[in-house]
Amino acid sequence: MPDALITRPLLRRAQAVGVCAVITAVVAGCGSGDPGPDGASSSSAAAGCTTESTVGASGASLLPVPPATVEVLDAGAAPRLAPVGAPSTASAQQVRLVTTSSSTSLSQGQAPSDDAQTVDLPITAQVLCGDPTDIELTLGAASSPSPDLARSLDAVRGSRAGLAVAAGSVPIALRIVPAAAADDTARSAIEQTLVQALQRSVTLPRYPIGVGARWRSVRTITGAATVRQTITSTLRARTGSTLQIDVTVDEEPVNAVFTIPGSDQTLTIASYTMTGSGSMTLDLTRGLPVSGELTVDGGRSLVGSDPARPLVQKTGVDIRWETTR
Repeated sequence: MPDALITRPLLRRAQAVGVCAVITAVVAGCGSGDPGPDGASSSSAAAGCTTESTVGASGASLLPVPPATVEVLDAGAAPRLAPVGAPSTASAQQVRLVTTSSSTSLSQGQAPSDDAQTVDLPITAQVLCGDPTDIELTLGAASSPSPDLARSLDAVRGSRAGLAVAAGSVPIALRIVPAAAADDTARSAIEQTLVQALQRSVTLPRYPIGVGARWRSVRTITGAATVRQTITSTLRARTGSTLQIDVTVDEEPVNAVFTIPGSDQTLTIASYTMTGSGSMTLDLTRGLPVSGELTVDGGRSLVGSDPARPLVQKTGVDIRWETTR
């Protein structure tokens, strides 16, 4: 039973993913969206927008986004401006996302079970020409220090993904279209990497804020344990369209039910903690964070039919974004 508790989800499994704010506020148009005489420039890696969308693509996994509520706690110092974004069409955004996740499970009478995974994922982000509610992602040559995982990730290069955004910059869903040659190990690793990073992204308020502003975003994420996530953000600095934001994360279960992944069996959550902190730099002309680091860790104690033999799990994730060009 302990092994089943740490099984990673496959890419094709639908999950609720909190993606609010990886899109920093894509509300402006995408220029003319003219692909040029040969129609190639708009979908190239150098173009600021693309004519190719993952909407309705064959093999796409659609991961719906739970809504988040945002409350401004302190509007900050004057001058105050609404953090409204306008996607750039001058060039594509090139970023690198690195996540390291770890899990240790310990049950009485059994040896500890350790699991760790690091994925280094280059991403090219482009707005869909003429539709700023669609941000398209192309995945580059993913890598990992684990030789076996690294071999599986070789097939990921060229995979596509997309972020759907409703009017008012409200995210709707994450779409992932894996390369045909990618196996389940690669698909699971890429899904886990994107989900872990995006569900802990900064959500921007729609109201004018200044340096020192504090706001809180709350969403409910459904999984093996349904948790209420609270992210408190503080605007440390603003230079033009660039925002430097300090964040703290707190997640707590909404009830005591833990469903064993892949089954209808449940355990009782006896204790649970998941907290973290870090900082993110967002550019309102870009769809993904341009830089930042966040560490979130904690643990939980799960009880089955024998309360004297709880399963104790310690989990953590380190997330890093950086601009590569």
